[in-house]
Amino acid sequence: MYFFVCEFITGGGMQHEALPPQLAREGDMMLTALLADLQEAGIKHLLCTRDPRLEMVDGNIKMIPADTDVRDTWRKCMAESEAVWIIAPETDGVLYELTLMAHTAGCMVIGCTPEAVQLAASKRKTQDYLASYGIPCIPVIDDLDACSTNVAGWVAKPDDGVGAEGCCYFPDARQTLAYVQSQKKKMVIQEFIPGIAASMSLLCHAGQVRLLASNRQLFRFTAGKGHLDSVVVNGLPQYSSQFETLAKDIAGVLPGLQGYVGVDVIVSDKGPLVVEINPRLTTAYAGLRQSLGSNPAEWILSIFRTGHLPECNPLNRMPVTVSI
Repeated sequence: MYFFVCEFITGGGMQHEALPPQLAREGDMMLTALLADLQEAGIKHLLCTRDPRLEMVDGNIKMIPADTDVRDTWRKCMAESEAVWIIAPETDGVLYELTLMAHTAGCMVIGCTPEAVQLAASKRKTQDYLASYGIPCIPVIDDLDACSTNVAGWVAKPDDGVGAEGCCYFPDARQTLAYVQSQKKKMVIQEFIPGIAASMSLLCHAGQVRLLASNRQLFRFTAGKGHLDSVVVNGLPQYSSQFETLAKDIAGVLPGLQGYVGVDVIVSDKGPLVVEINPRLTTAYAGLRQSLGSNPAEWILSIFRTGHLPECNPLNRMPVTVSI
């Protein structure tokens, strides 16, 4: 049987609309890194789908051009595979939908449970859930009005967005409300918190966690719009201790986190604050193997083979820049 790697953006999930260049680059970076790691880990029969506008991926991999009904193709691929690794956005419930699709097909998912995916897909629900356990987060504001004041300004973004998608900064509340009201999607509003944009790459299982990388995100607002230019994998070693504590707190209260999980944070003057949880591969994965000097896919696969979290030692944790 096959091992199916289902990458949504490059695998045909957007074939009926314009393919965003940055999302396609990020998708291909994660896909290429993962396929190489899986092959080195001994996975021989790899299967992928591919948007017909993109070049096929090199290597001993079965590539299927996405047809008109790509979801039907994915169902067939899952039915023919013993396991699937899904790389997909939370937007519009896509990651949750594909996770349920795999479970229905009887295909093992190398990733988080449907329940964890569904919770993490909503920034509002995630923040409310974590805050109820006393985990430091950036609160979502429900009572903003045109007269509200905040010296640092405000950030508005889709509740289920990924990366910098739709993330905008405004210096005053009136502009923030106008932007939110102009959007068709469900939005969240938060205070802008000055600090270092960062992320954690985690290995999770059954409430336990290993911190693989403390990453710096080179994120900026230009003309009010958010842009993620690059990620420096293990670029913030000085915060590893604080990140480990935060990671253990998150894994201890949020069931269903399995395999690789990314957590975006802001390192503020009060310490790290959770921005969102990504229950899937993140762009940082593309530099993880080089940073650690080890194959992270082997550790992730071992969780689902043995039911235990590996020790993951030794780790080099060298800084590696992944440009987007």
